[in-house]
Amino acid sequence: MGKLLGRPRSPASAQLRLMVPISIVSAFLNNTPVVAVMIPIVQRWGRNIHISPRQLLIPLSFASILGGTCTLIGTSTNLVVVGLLQERYGSLAPTIGLFDLGQYGVPVAFAGLAYVLVAAPWLLPGGKRGKGSRG
Repeated sequence: MGKLLGRPRSPASAQLRLMVPISIVSAFLNNTPVVAVMIPIVQRWGRNIHISPRQLLIPLSFASILGGTCTLIGTSTNLVVVGLLQERYGSLAPTIGLFDLGQYGVPVAFAGLAYVLVAAPWLLPGGKRGKGSRG
């Protein structure tokens, strides 16, 4: 996985290289196992590229959550809501397909990933702009 992610020169570049593939994978796999599998990989990758894992683990989690909003199977919450909708309204409930949530989820995922990249230097531990401030 380290070869796939490469050797970024800055925390922002590392976060981007991590968040894009994770959000895509999380759209089709449940986000909890994706994060569970990636935690040790991201920690090792962070040490290898000399970027604190603290700068990478929250973006990993957020990318997984945001990617999960893009499809019906991306997160269990989407499946639960569709099940409740069908249970309550029966045949009157609209049919929700695999990619129907994408028209809302993809723009939200892009906006969320952009926000993480912009806000990370101030909000994440070890960020260059957050050093020395205990807020």
